[in-house]
Amino acid sequence: WRQGERLRTGVMKAVKAHGLEKSFVVIGKPCCMVFATRDGEGKPSQAFRALFLQETIKRGILAPSFIISYSHTDTDVDRTIHAVYESLAVYKHALEEGVERFLIGPPVKPVFRKFN
Repeated sequence: WRQGERLRTGVMKAVKAHGLEKSFVVIGKPCCMVFATRDGEGKPSQAFRALFLQETIKRGILAPSFIISYSHTDTDVDRTIHAVYESLAVYKHALEEGVERFLIGPPVKPVFRKFN
C-alpha cells in the first residue's frame, strides 16, 4: 500500500504538471490502480490509451494498469513515475496536435464491442 500511494502521488503530480486532470484519470486501490484516457473533448479514447502504452513501453514500463506489490522498490516506483511523466508530455502534445501524429501503428480496439 505504501508503494502504491507513492506511485499514485507521483503519477497524479505528473498529470497535474501537464494539466491533464480531465484527460488522464487514475482510480482504484493503491495496490491495483487503473487509468482512463480521454481525448480533447473528454470522451474515452482507445487511441490515447494506445499512445500512453506506446510511450511507457518505449521507456521500459509495461503499464496497462498500475499493479504494485511489496517487491517493488522505491527505485522501481521512481522509474515508473519518471516514465509516466515523460509519456504524459507526449500525450499533451497529442491532444494539441492530433494523436495520429504520435502513434506508430493503429490504436488498439476494445476487447468487448457490441458488434465485431
